[in-house]
Amino acid sequence: MVLPIPTGASTLEQLDGVAIPSCTLSVVPQQSFLAWRGTIEALFDANASPAQPFAANLTVYHFSRFLCCCGRVDGARYRRDRARLSWCDLDHYLVHLPLERGLVASDGLRVRPADIVVLDLSRPAHFRLAASQSISLLIPRTALAPLLADAGQLHGLVVRKDSAAGGLLGQLLRSLSAAAPRLALEQALGLAAPVLGLVAACLAQSSVRRAPAARPQHCSLARQVRLYIEQNLHREDLAPRLVAKELGVSRSQLYRALEKFGGLCRYLRQRRLRRSLFALCNAGNSGRRIVDLACEHGFADEAHFSRLFRQAFGLSPRAARTAMQRGDLSALAGVLPQAGATPTFSRWVHELTHV
Repeated sequence: MVLPIPTGASTLEQLDGVAIPSCTLSVVPQQSFLAWRGTIEALFDANASPAQPFAANLTVYHFSRFLCCCGRVDGARYRRDRARLSWCDLDHYLVHLPLERGLVASDGLRVRPADIVVLDLSRPAHFRLAASQSISLLIPRTALAPLLADAGQLHGLVVRKDSAAGGLLGQLLRSLSAAAPRLALEQALGLAAPVLGLVAACLAQSSVRRAPAARPQHCSLARQVRLYIEQNLHREDLAPRLVAKELGVSRSQLYRALEKFGGLCRYLRQRRLRRSLFALCNAGNSGRRIVDLACEHGFADEAHFSRLFRQAFGLSPRAARTAMQRGDLSALAGVLPQAGATPTFSRWVHELTHV
């Protein structure tokens, strides 16, 4: 697991076109561990190891659908207990590849160097990391779970380096880490879905050989609703009445569950608009009509879609596509992930909920 402390040094590397957003984050032993813990609390409660001074050097790349974190973090202990889960609605998977030293969890889980472990952040976790170079992907459930037959099997899954799936997935993470500094944002957007598909395929190959995992005793209705919406965004009849019926809850329960997201209808509209944005910015769709992309994402009327798109992102669908093709960063500000603010990592983590 690799996680940073911001020093105010966020960078957006300028390549051909708009570069993938990245932030370089580091802590040296002279700096306060408490400051670093203030950043890591976006994911975990952390305690420093008494055996050595803490230091970290990490770069995080934003692929719009997930974060790729590459670098070195010295040893520490991390925890997500049930008390935290009672108020923290973070709903991500952490796919972690330790390159030098492994991971030890309180439940007896042992992860060797070059093996890959998956943590479901909606479940309790308590583990210790040794100082190590590592690569991690932070992926929202809404991006990964729809690609798997049983995402409930992932927590604590270890994909061994000597298995076919482990070798392939490990090489994928290494290649992604090496390529990320040279990727333009358009390339990163185009790679996000295929990368997630390959990650899901490798995890599925490993999870089928695993004994069934105990189901979590509690899964918030908000998580269930978001996941159901993600799996059914293509349906024209997707509406509050259908969601309530399929999940066996009242419409008032449904509205309360997504109240923090502005209500179910607003959340559904934002998800469809965000998916449409990704489709428009994908070079593979450059020859397709905007009206066809809109219809694929639940909008029956192009004029209505354009009006909602402009309200959400501040420019028309055609202008967004043109800006991406020209690499016009100023036109895309506020539309796609940006680097530059001091709390970049924490902001990016929580933004993934809406990606």
